[in-house]
Amino acid sequence: MQFQEIISIIFNETEHLENAKEDLDKVIDPLAWILEYGMATKRFLFLDYKGEENYEIVNYILDYEFKHKVELASQEELEQLGEFEYDFLPDKIKEVNKIISSKGYGLFSYPTTGDYYALFISELVNQTKLLQVELLETENIPQSDKYIQLHN
Repeated sequence: MQFQEIISIIFNETEHLENAKEDLDKVIDPLAWILEYGMATKRFLFLDYKGEENYEIVNYILDYEFKHKVELASQEELEQLGEFEYDFLPDKIKEVNKIISSKGYGLFSYPTTGDYYALFISELVNQTKLLQVELLETENIPQSDKYIQLHN
């Protein structure tokens, strides 16, 4: 899969992205570009590896629902998700995916070299394409952490 195809899936071909695509051929580090663009457009939710503060994941889901005019979870499910206690962030991501997968969506984790998670929501129809591309080529990182992940 090409760099531009991953970008199109993650960022849903927004008008803003169309303008940025003109410069994509000049990108030296595609991984860093995606992370920076994801942060700048608030398409990615960045969380410390220790977890979230307050209701960051719930708020991210609400923002996504509003922006894309979809319902990923009921109010009751979001309240339970906000109160969900966990030791490790992947446990909460799994819980999120149990809820939003019924609507055809997943909360994916984008690989990073830092001590944080870069999360994004995408339709599950893109799952195969997203999970098959090795994005990090660093030897110091376990093989499984070099790919986009869907914790479920």
